[in-house]
Amino acid sequence: MSTKLTRSPKADFPLVESHSLALLQAMRPFQGRIMGWLLGQLAAEGFGQLTAAQLSFMGALECNARNHAADLARNLGISRQAVHKTVAELEAVGFLESKPDPKLKNQRSISFTEEGERLMSCARKQFRELDSLILKEMNAKDLGAVRRFLDFQP
Repeated sequence: MSTKLTRSPKADFPLVESHSLALLQAMRPFQGRIMGWLLGQLAAEGFGQLTAAQLSFMGALECNARNHAADLARNLGISRQAVHKTVAELEAVGFLESKPDPKLKNQRSISFTEEGERLMSCARKQFRELDSLILKEMNAKDLGAVRRFLDFQP
């Protein structure tokens, strides 16, 4: 429901203003703008075939550990089928590889290829550039306060 209304349209219930509701509603567009910016920067570096979902998926992988579909599905809140589909897409473009896990015979270990590691390295460099842009808008102390706030648990 809109944060601009002060009364509900049908029953005339009061709709009080809320900073936390406004922040919550602002987070998704903010995340979309950041991801769009990052995808544009990565496209300029030759990684134009990526989607936001694929990049987010890759960001959830552990770089130096074995990643398994069941764990990724649980951590990302998606189905195992979605994990397998995304892994297959990212294998097809050369960013990930999956191999039978030598210890867990019924699972496959998902890991980055060298090109996938290069992509993630470029993404991290772009995030560093984004840090510079953000720090032009707010100081490091305020940015630290925002980070602490985002860890808030009611």
